[in-house]
Amino acid sequence: MVERKLRPAPSTLHLLPSRRPVKTGGAHASKLFVLDTNVLLHDPTSLFRFEEHDIYLPLLTLEELDNNKKGVSEVARNARQVSRFLDELVTAYGETRENIGKGIPLEQKSSGAATGRLYLQTENITTQLPPTLASGKADNQILGVVTHLAHAHQKRSVILVSKDINMRIKA
Repeated sequence: MVERKLRPAPSTLHLLPSRRPVKTGGAHASKLFVLDTNVLLHDPTSLFRFEEHDIYLPLLTLEELDNNKKGVSEVARNARQVSRFLDELVTAYGETRENIGKGIPLEQKSSGAATGRLYLQTENITTQLPPTLASGKADNQILGVVTHLAHAHQKRSVILVSKDINMRIKA
């Protein structure tokens, strides 16, 4: 029998600096990436891999992370690590709804590799889905959040990031 030693997760990330300088001013609008749960479960550091762009996490994504953190599998370990990253970010920035609503800066936690902000869903979003999509399914509710954000931020590109092929097809 082979014993496998687990290393504790680092409290800070050491990612490579951004390949491109951040453009400032009105000529460049950062994108808003909506992350599906499976992206975070595959790579917990994906929160910090979108360089100057912003990240949005739907409430359903947080609930699915919570449902996956029990056990000793790699998926469970990754869910726990993402939860720790999110807790550190929220705690460092301030836990008030106003602060979270403004977006949480990612730069300090990522050692400058990510200069965007993390947005967590803080309001109830009810977007009318097409009748062909069942409203009770989590994937369809996330698609509703993406649709709402696209309408609310018409001057920004709102992009769903998912490893789920069927969700991408529906999108």
